[in-house]
Amino acid sequence: MADRPSPTAGLKLFRLDERSALVTGGGGALGRAMALGLAAAGASVAIGDRDLEAAESTVAQLVAAGGDAVAIGLDVTDAAAVDDAGRHVVRRFGRLDILINSAGIGARGAAEDYELERFEQVLSINLTGTFLCCRAAGRVMLAAGDGRIVNIASIAGLVGYQGNPAYLASKGGVVQLTRALAVEWARRNVRVNAIAPGVIETPMVARQVEKEPQFYLDFREKHPVGRFGTPEEMVGPALFLCSNASSFVTGHVLVADGGYTAQ
Repeated sequence: MADRPSPTAGLKLFRLDERSALVTGGGGALGRAMALGLAAAGASVAIGDRDLEAAESTVAQLVAAGGDAVAIGLDVTDAAAVDDAGRHVVRRFGRLDILINSAGIGARGAAEDYELERFEQVLSINLTGTFLCCRAAGRVMLAAGDGRIVNIASIAGLVGYQGNPAYLASKGGVVQLTRALAVEWARRNVRVNAIAPGVIETPMVARQVEKEPQFYLDFREKHPVGRFGTPEEMVGPALFLCSNASSFVTGHVLVADGGYTAQ
């Protein structure tokens, strides 16, 4: 049975003491920011990333800040490796309470020329990888009778725009996967939600901006706040969905997009 928050708990609602988390894609800017936020709230954090050196870099920051953390080399498209990662977290921390699925890639290109191999790769990482991680963590959480999963979707899963068919399809799938799992696992006390960011200033996005400066200038202007978001601005939404502050929230897509989808 989940802890039901007291109306006088205040900021304690957001604490994650004695909880453990796995953050996939934790070597990237977005995953790293959320992992640091979880650790600051008291959680022990495992960083999974196919780039083990990047995962270790995040862990070094977490440990330097006083956190308890471990790095795991993880290809989210490898079902056996994902299952092993879940078991690794349980061995290391004794439990797995939180999963944030932040691993993902983008690959822009016109639909009529889009290579099938690239399309399948994007779906494999962004959608199938999210499912595999949810399945592995979900098994642990269902057995324990408690858990919180946060999938990183995107405004690309909610609206259409040009030049990104695989990414839009994959993130739309993440939105529906989130809802499917939330409904299926709700009475077993595993909450599944998603965050749908607008464009976030990360090194990956910066590289794309260099290739298509006018597209991204126009895209930025379509965000009513007049700018893109930062990885740090996703920490608050993540803490909310991972903590008891959101104990009655499941199947929700929390849009953090500077007003983009309000138009």
